[in-house]
Amino acid sequence: MQRHQVYGLIGLLIAIALPVAWWGRQRLVPPDVSPTAISISPNSQPLPSTATSLTLTPADKADIGVVIQQQMAAFQANDAELAFSFASPGIQSQFQTAAQFMAMVQTLYEPVYRPQSVDFGSVELIRGQPVQAVTVLGPDGAWMTAYYRMEQQADNSWRIAGCVLVPVENTTI
Repeated sequence: MQRHQVYGLIGLLIAIALPVAWWGRQRLVPPDVSPTAISISPNSQPLPSTATSLTLTPADKADIGVVIQQQMAAFQANDAELAFSFASPGIQSQFQTAAQFMAMVQTLYEPVYRPQSVDFGSVELIRGQPVQAVTVLGPDGAWMTAYYRMEQQADNSWRIAGCVLVPVENTTI
C-alpha cells in the first residue's frame, strides 16, 4: 500500500471517529447544524449553553486565519515553542511539552507541518464553535483539507483546539 493511501485511510478514520466521539458528548444540537461538521478533539468538554450564540465578526475570522498562519510558519521554522503557543490550553495539557506536541505534528500532520501549498477556505460555526477549513498540498503531492477547531480565550484571543485532516478525493500532483 502506498504511503499516500495509508495517510488517506488514516485521515478517513480520524475524520469519521473523532466527530462521532465528539458529537456524542455534546448536549446541544441546533437543528440547522450540518452533519458534515468536523470536530477536532475527542477530549473536548460539552459545549456550554451559550456556545450556540457565538457570532463571528470579520475581525474574528481574520484573527483565526492569522493564528493558523502563525502556527504553520512556526512549523516551517521548526519552532516548537512558538507553534505550541497557538494551541488551546486543552491541547497544551494533553501534550504537556512543546517537543511532544511537535513530534505528534511531524508524525500525524505532515501536510500541515510541511505543506507545499496552502489555501484558506471559510470559517463556519459548527455546533457553536468556529471551524476554519484550510486546503493544503502535502509533501507527498496529496491534497488534504485541514479543519481547525478554534477556541476563544478569556482575553478574546483565538487558539487552535484541534485539527482533522480529510483527504480531498481524486486530487494528487
